[in-house]
Amino acid sequence: MRRQFALTIFLAAGFIILSGCSNTDARSQATEETIEFNGVSRKVSELSEDTLQWIEWYQSLPEEQQAALSFVPSSFDDNRYTAAVENGDEEGTAGQAEMIFYPDSTGYLEALSEEDLIETEEIARYYFTELSPVYDGVEHIEPAEDDNPLYQNVGIEAEYTVGNIIIYLVETGKDREEGNPVRTISIARASKSDEWKVINSGF
Repeated sequence: MRRQFALTIFLAAGFIILSGCSNTDARSQATEETIEFNGVSRKVSELSEDTLQWIEWYQSLPEEQQAALSFVPSSFDDNRYTAAVENGDEEGTAGQAEMIFYPDSTGYLEALSEEDLIETEEIARYYFTELSPVYDGVEHIEPAEDDNPLYQNVGIEAEYTVGNIIIYLVETGKDREEGNPVRTISIARASKSDEWKVINSGF
């Protein structure tokens, strides 16, 4: 009877140990889940919550809107990711917030004061009138919508945070006469204490 009782306890203990190992394996497997974007795979555990939310938002877009976005989260940019690891961040860019636009976040225009809008529009008008007189002045100017893909232009516009950049759509006298499409001009500053400057312009 004692032997049977001892055997029962032994089997029960073995079952508990195996169950614990199984649960540990399941948690480990979940941690190792990966996400692929832009031809690059990353473990979910390596990605910040902001990045995961952005990926989810991106995947909800129609294909044509996805194709229009050139923005690549830093966690999926091999050059920036490798540099972060080499600088001592063993998890690469994990935990770093992505400076990108979300439909439910503070918009680019909303983040600017009335004084900012007046000053940046004056800079845009000066650019196409005084600085580059070949454009023959400004016929029409208006701020671009917050979801304009140019805000996600990697290496230029995407490097500036909300509240420090604005893009204008401009019809110049020259373009109206020649039937050209509306131009864009991007005006930004490094921080709120810095001066506004033109960082990009074109069709």
